[in-house]
Order: sequence, then structure tokens, then C-alpha cells
Amino acid sequence: MEDFWDIIVWFLVASVKFVIAVTKLLVISSRAWYWDMLIVMAGGTFGVLVFTFLGAAISKKLDKYNFFKMKRSKLRKLIKIKNGYGLIGIAFITPVIISIPVGCIISSAFENDRNRVLRLQISSVLIWSLVLFAAKGLLKIQIVP
Repeated sequence: MEDFWDIIVWFLVASVKFVIAVTKLLVISSRAWYWDMLIVMAGGTFGVLVFTFLGAAISKKLDKYNFFKMKRSKLRKLIKIKNGYGLIGIAFITPVIISIPVGCIISSAFENDRNRVLRLQISSVLIWSLVLFAAKGLLKIQIVP
């Protein structure tokens, strides 16, 4: 039963702070790497689904306040990434650099097609999970805390 709650906690952490869940599970988990990978993939996908639909509603509310026209350095960097690499660039950096909620809200603000946002964000979560956990499992990398 304790393992069940541990899985639920890491699932929820992965849905909001993907890189924290990955880092902790890579270091402290005693489960096989592929189980941890599945937990993080499922949690990240759940977060993308929730925050993409929630992000669309939030971005509509923020449009009234011209939030995306503010002159803040981080926001300007994200707009440069969006203009240079499009939604693919935002999706690529979302799980590991910016958090899933922020990335999904920004993507929803820039793109009206939710299916495209979902496809790109979920693909990014799955690819990052596979790369990070496969590096540990297939290459037999031992991470010591």
C-alpha cells in the first residue's frame, strides 16, 4: 500500500514539475527504470491534458490584461523561442526548463488548435521520459545520491 501512495505522489509531481520527478526517481527509486518511466510519462501526460484545457481558459482571461505584451525578460525569451522555433520549440523546453503548467498555458495562448498543442506537448513529455530513463536503464548508469 505504501508503494501505491509513492506512485501517486510521483505521478502528481510529474504532472506539475516534471524535471523534479525525473531527477528524484532516477536517484532514489528502487523500482525498475521502466516502471519509473511509465509513472513519469503518465503523470506528465495527465498534466499536459489538464493544463492545456485549463490554459486555454486562463489565456483568454489574461488577454484582457495584455499579459503577453509585458516587457519581461523571461517572457521575451519565450516569445523569441516561439517566433524562431514555433510551438515545437516551446514543447521541447516545457518539461525540462519551464514547467508543464507554464508551457501549456503559453502554448494555448499562442495556438488556438488544442489538438496540436496536446500532440506536441505530450510528444515532448514522452520523448524526454524515454531519453532520460533509457539512459539509466539501457546504458546501466548508476546514479549515487
